[in-house]
Amino acid sequence: MSAFAVDPIFTQMQAIAFAGLLTFALILQTIFSPRRRAVMGGLKFVLASAVVAAPGLAGVTFVRGAYRLGYLEEGRGFWEANLRSLVWMSGAIFAGQMAVRFLPPMSWLSRDLGNAGRAVWSERLGRWMGRTR
Repeated sequence: MSAFAVDPIFTQMQAIAFAGLLTFALILQTIFSPRRRAVMGGLKFVLASAVVAAPGLAGVTFVRGAYRLGYLEEGRGFWEANLRSLVWMSGAIFAGQMAVRFLPPMSWLSRDLGNAGRAVWSERLGRWMGRTR
């Protein structure tokens, strides 16, 4: 019981939780970001939002849940399982965000989402400061 690594246990409930949370996040993004959606186009906006949100949600639901269950099955205590799974979750989120930021198909979408946000805020601040475009 001294090893840090353990076999993760993936369940169907983790997949359902991931899908539900991602759907909820995309619905909120679509509702509350009409200007960015207009700049990018609806489908591209939803796809880019999904790509940006997926690493964090997958890290919390899939990776942390699977490793927590693995540690609990191994006989670790509740707090130890949660703290050890926190390390795996942090690493998975970091790796996922680096992939989204630097690997080509995903990096293009995340860059376009950022550019759309900058364009919306530039226009908004210009309007607030009295400049017309």
